Amino acid sequence: MGYKLIAVDMDDTLLTHDKKISEENIKALRLAHEKGIRIVISTGRIYASAYSYSEVLGFKPFIIASNGAIIRDPDNRKLYESVMDMNEIVQLIRISERYNTYYHFYSDTTVYTPEVSNKYEKYAEWNKLFSSFLKVDVKEIENPLVNVYKLNTSIVKYVIFNDDNNLIKIIRDDLGVKSNLNITSSYFNNIEIINKGVNKGNALKILGDYYNIDRSEMIAVGDSENDLEMVRYAGLGVAVDNAIDLLKSNADFITKSNMDNGVAHVIEKYIL
Repeated sequence: MGYKLIAVDMDDTLLTHDKKISEENIKALRLAHEKGIRIVISTGRIYASAYSYSEVLGFKPFIIASNGAIIRDPDNRKLYESVMDMNEIVQLIRISERYNTYYHFYSDTTVYTPEVSNKYEKYAEWNKLFSSFLKVDVKEIENPLVNVYKLNTSIVKYVIFNDDNNLIKIIRDDLGVKSNLNITSSYFNNIEIINKGVNKGNALKILGDYYNIDRSEMIAVGDSENDLEMVRYAGLGVAVDNAIDLLKSNADFITKSNMDNGVAHVIEKYIL
């Protein structure tokens, strides 16, 4: 099979545990790019963070950000964007505050958080690190239920955080009744919320339709629940060895772990 596109998740797939891209993975991606393969960084992260990481590759990839809510080409042209309704954001804020749990939501470049108070002070330092490490703006909003309507921006994703697994499950069950949203996760302590129909698999379909690439000509590599749709959609769905069991059971191939250049292994085996 002649593959024409490879989509790669970032955290715990392309990135090592210390959030770096190994030289082996960079080299393999460059060689695939030089061969004419379309390289897609497909992440739940905010677009600005994905773009920042892509600069080390030596070429500009396609970027699927916010779990498929944003798609941009190598020239930064917007191919797709799914914007959440502000009334929906307000409802999600109410749910988050009812459960006394931290949340944030974001556009393509800015993360918006509730104003840091005693309730959220443990996240204050995290926000500073998030801003500098991921190269994105983090802005606190005083009284979000009122002031969210004053934001002159397009919100594409909402995320809830809590280290209590039982509470995360309760909140997720509560959100499950909202049929107009897609509820997923990228880590044990979060709930990621985007518009219904938005996911990494649908984003691959959009790219395929745009560039006349059949799903059988695609490879997708991931590790987590929010990678499930794209791993199922691609002709060759790949899970890294450190992936969750659900993803592994839906994958066509299990590659090496993110710490053992799993992405490079896939490229060398199926593309180069």
